[in-house]
Amino acid sequence: MKDIFLSALILVGLGGCVPVEKVPGSGGELIQIKQSTVGAFEGLKIGVTNIVKAEYTNESGAKKQGLIAVLTLFIDGNPPQEKDFQAHAGQKIMMDRYSVYVEEIRGTDKGLVTLRIEDISKSPAR
Repeated sequence: MKDIFLSALILVGLGGCVPVEKVPGSGGELIQIKQSTVGAFEGLKIGVTNIVKAEYTNESGAKKQGLIAVLTLFIDGNPPQEKDFQAHAGQKIMMDRYSVYVEEIRGTDKGLVTLRIEDISKSPAR
């Protein structure tokens, strides 16, 4: 009886799961941005336009099925820079002097993206 109850709890718990893809990174400032909102880091603004489940090709060239976040990066300046990216967990995006690592994508509808951002012009290695 105890095993049946435990199995039922597991099934109920799995029914309400929010899809999550996470590839922990290190370094940089950790920020979270909800879908349909904009986050900021120094002179960089990042909008999370959409989160969808789709097929993508990872860095090693393998096709995978998983969560993709559509990000818009904007850098104010003369001229301003703006670019859209379709990113998966574990992907690093470089734009101007910023490195943006996608650490986690959570959910699809009303989702959340966790990023690690660095200003590489301030890196001690440079």
